[in-house]
Amino acid sequence: MNELKIADQEKFLNSIINISGNIRYVMVYDLQGNAIHKRIMDGITDHLTERENITALQHTIESWNFRTSLSEKIGKTQYTLQVYDNLIRAIFPFGSEMLLIVTLDNAGEPGDIIRRIQTILS
Repeated sequence: MNELKIADQEKFLNSIINISGNIRYVMVYDLQGNAIHKRIMDGITDHLTERENITALQHTIESWNFRTSLSEKIGKTQYTLQVYDNLIRAIFPFGSEMLLIVTLDNAGEPGDIIRRIQTILS
């Protein structure tokens, strides 16, 4: 699942973003911070500047790589959840060298959304 054909990219991103009206963004990044695929819900404005988004992504990748370095001892990371006052970010492994980042507003309970995303990824 590392490589999505161009025809499948939009279908995949839509399958994630259509899970819930609470989803703001769906993004796939490689572990160097390069955007592979990105889908933004219509009408959404960003809370962060572009520079702040890049910095946040760098920290996310550093944290992910640290968790990966411990995986022999504690197991593979299934997903991480970052809960803020204004949004929730769920981060999933996507293949072995990419991350799926899903940003939600925090009007709803993320548990069901996360389970549905995990089903799509499996």
